[in-house]
Amino acid sequence: MFEFLSLAFMAIFIFTRNRLSGFLGWHFFGLSWLFKVPHYLEISDYFNTGVMVLAFLTFTFLGLTIFRTDRLEVFISATSVALISSFVYFSFSLTPLKAILIEHTRDTTVWLARNLGFEFTPFGYNLIEYMGKYVEIILACTGIESMALFAGIAISTSAELKRRFYAFMASVPVIYVLNLLRNVFIVAAFGGEWFGPESFYIAHHVISKVLATIALIVISLTVFRFLPEFADMIFNLKDEVVRAWSRQERE
Repeated sequence: MFEFLSLAFMAIFIFTRNRLSGFLGWHFFGLSWLFKVPHYLEISDYFNTGVMVLAFLTFTFLGLTIFRTDRLEVFISATSVALISSFVYFSFSLTPLKAILIEHTRDTTVWLARNLGFEFTPFGYNLIEYMGKYVEIILACTGIESMALFAGIAISTSAELKRRFYAFMASVPVIYVLNLLRNVFIVAAFGGEWFGPESFYIAHHVISKVLATIALIVISLTVFRFLPEFADMIFNLKDEVVRAWSRQERE
């Protein structure tokens, strides 16, 4: 529900420059992240729980800033990136493509693991068995969130096609491969109890989170090199948020 509302209001804001629509688009976008918190709490993923809460606060704050800024163009550019990235992600998360993507990720993870010497066995459409233990592949295991973000950046940034293509290739396929390696590592560590009884928690919630964060930072810096326009947009957005709220405080 919030996903559709955020897409609708973001599109309205881009085409009409209506500030209320801009606020609602970002606020509902934030709510779509916030409502993932119960799931992450259920699986004791406190890192992503914090990320979801921070995302909600950040996006709602950006929406509120739209009421204060006199440089709407900066927020329209940022909203265009968010709209396209969200459309790519929601096309998978809210449609039958979700099951197809999960099954594809399960199958390619098994294929890669077997080529690396691990005898993974697929079950159903979303389960992998290794050494008598089962791991469920969910949408987050596909890497679609990060791939959708960088796809949105490559599509929406105002740069020549060649540089946008290079940025896409330096991000989306790399994330796809790294995510498969991550899945193999987690399943193998859990099944083989590499880190003792808490192998899944350590492999999934600690080691993979740290490595994924480092990888995303490196990928982001690479994309910035190909698309300095996007880096400029980020810095302009940050400067305008600071300026808008500082001006209001002085007044």
